[in-house]
Amino acid sequence: MKPTDTFLSILLFARVMAVIAGAIVLVPQDRTLAHDGASDNHQGAHSSAKPATADTEIVVQEGGHPILKGPQTHGQVLTLVAGEPIVLALRNEDHGPREFISPLFTKTEIHFLGRATGIFRKDAAGFRLNPGDTLTLQFTAPFSGFRRMYDLIWCGHDGKPGSELQELLIIMTEEKQPHAASETHGR
Repeated sequence: MKPTDTFLSILLFARVMAVIAGAIVLVPQDRTLAHDGASDNHQGAHSSAKPATADTEIVVQEGGHPILKGPQTHGQVLTLVAGEPIVLALRNEDHGPREFISPLFTKTEIHFLGRATGIFRKDAAGFRLNPGDTLTLQFTAPFSGFRRMYDLIWCGHDGKPGSELQELLIIMTEEKQPHAASETHGR
């Protein structure tokens, strides 16, 4: 093999390795992006804008478990109707950062208002809220093709090693039930 061929082989190998290394560096498996304010699709709203009144709240109090508040909640279960809008407020009243992560957040377009750090994983997305922060999410409950679909929200500490404490909330999305009047009309 000529020295020129060896040099070209090394150069080709270096280029291939640079492309592979660049892909690994540019596309991390778990991305974290910070955001202060409303989503880009929120038509110019600013973080100081007044959020819509929340239908439901998920509140994490000092050292405690997440608490669901609102008419669509039953214990640790939040019931949504597919195709209907929901306003969900996430509040962190704990002393440390808390994460709210769910596959549901990848299934629909979410408009949000408040301050949080976005968390993007392979099959789920979420938000990390600092102590005292509130984030309001506005979205339409997605259709699944099933009569009833279940998702989880992991409410945990900020993912630091040794902080395995996590709580689960269940989101049940149901298909819209036909009105009684439309059922009797066809008889």
